[in-house]
Amino acid sequence: MDYLRAHPLAAAILTILVAYFTRATVRFAHHRKRMGKYPGPPYHWLWGHLLILGEYRKTKPIRMHGHYLPALLAEDYSLGPVFLFDTYPAGPAILIINDADLAHDVSTVQVYPKSHLLGDALAPVAGPENLVVMEGTLWKKWRTIFNPAFSMTQLMSLVPLVVDSTGVFVDNLDKLASKNEPFRLEEPATYLTIDIIGKVILDHDFKSQTAKNEYVDAMRAQFTWLRDHTSFNPLHIYSPIRPIANLYYTWRMRRYLGKLLDTRLAARAGSTSNTRQRVGIDLALDTYFADYSQGKEDETNLLKMDPKFRQHVIDNFRILLVAGHDTTSSTVAYALYRLSRHPSTLAKLRAEHDEIFGPNPLVAADALKSDPYLLSKLTYTTAVIQETLRLYTPATSLREGTPNLFIKDPSTSNMLSTDGLAVWIESVCMNRSREIWGLDVHDFRPERFLSPEIDDVDPRAFRPFEKGPRNCIGQELAMLEIKIALVLVVRLFDFKAAYDELDLLKGDGTLWAGSEQGRQGVQEVWGDEAYQVLYATAKPRDGMPMRVKRRV
Repeated sequence: MDYLRAHPLAAAILTILVAYFTRATVRFAHHRKRMGKYPGPPYHWLWGHLLILGEYRKTKPIRMHGHYLPALLAEDYSLGPVFLFDTYPAGPAILIINDADLAHDVSTVQVYPKSHLLGDALAPVAGPENLVVMEGTLWKKWRTIFNPAFSMTQLMSLVPLVVDSTGVFVDNLDKLASKNEPFRLEEPATYLTIDIIGKVILDHDFKSQTAKNEYVDAMRAQFTWLRDHTSFNPLHIYSPIRPIANLYYTWRMRRYLGKLLDTRLAARAGSTSNTRQRVGIDLALDTYFADYSQGKEDETNLLKMDPKFRQHVIDNFRILLVAGHDTTSSTVAYALYRLSRHPSTLAKLRAEHDEIFGPNPLVAADALKSDPYLLSKLTYTTAVIQETLRLYTPATSLREGTPNLFIKDPSTSNMLSTDGLAVWIESVCMNRSREIWGLDVHDFRPERFLSPEIDDVDPRAFRPFEKGPRNCIGQELAMLEIKIALVLVVRLFDFKAAYDELDLLKGDGTLWAGSEQGRQGVQEVWGDEAYQVLYATAKPRDGMPMRVKRRV
């Protein structure tokens, strides 16, 4: 005490530390007391659910995507339609929605705002303002701008373009078959979908399937610098290099897209020609000219684009490229993986393609170009894709709780406050629910999406592209791309998973080459070795190692 009297600065510092510690302790105690009243797995007064998380890290793959965890919890602890998972202070407290009615209420009736956690996660790869995280009138404006680019009429007119890009994918698979070596299917599938989205949205061919591309290389490289949320290594979590790397790759990508935008703007200014097919970039520029040309005598004055509008255009192009390419590429890879393990399902799929396109698979591309609406006849193919999306959900929806929003627990009729909580519409929970899909919920069985079985399933329970006004704008394009890929591939090639040959792929130059951490221990989720991992988005573990063999 005498020391403190003699050293007032030390006394002041100690007082501040005591006050801070006291406040933090009170806040912590209040949080634990409040969270302990929510439904969920066993809750520890001190550790919350951190001990349960630790147990799963021992029994499940370290790299397992986080969206598996709520489904595992629901299954292992027989949890109800809504439950809490709280890892505070290591992570957020999350209210998990595991019910079709509640999901509908959150996404469509009350329309909860998107969580700030989502914005934080997407900012490095898609900027701070994009269609996924925008709210209110700003979101409505940009959704309206891009909606026509994803209309079914527009997409069907672009089928020949998609077929041509998929033809390059087929050629690349043919080369890989000739090598008779394992490869990572995620890579060529990703390049296919990036090329397609580039043409559909930007009227630009990245040519990533046949050559290196600056934008694609920067985007893929940035993925390797994103934080791995399965790691608790402080050197990784607080890496001083990561922000610098993200800024560098973001600069490269924005520069690339900015040049495309400026070139298109310069070509368009003052032009009255409408002969070329219009794509997403044209629709964005339509809005720009309509909003900013009023009172301007010369449209060429608009060549120096409003900086805020320019940022929104570029950020939205980035999110469409990131989210759009990944859903499609991963689903193509997973569909081919599952079909390779279910020969009877593959035989049914090939039979449908023979019936619709004729027995010669080499003429299917021309048939699709001549009549794109043949895609609407692919009933079993659609079921195969839906079953793949059910087992390998590409994304879920994270919303923000507020003091004014409450969720009624159907099990107890209790009103649960969402204040201070993230609200997670956990599609994986519903997609892996025995109550919804039956006892064989973890099996690959596309017939469950055909009548009469699918008639007994609440359509709001299956939400691979989310539902409500904030649903995925590109879902029709994704389904179209996947259908075309399957039509042009499954009758030409046989695939075989090559996870037992991963060692042969070390140092192969892909973004997976340096991902050695977590390859020891358990490597299955629900008996599946190709479980999803988080690499900016949900991707197949280790890039889906495969072997491919030509059939025809």
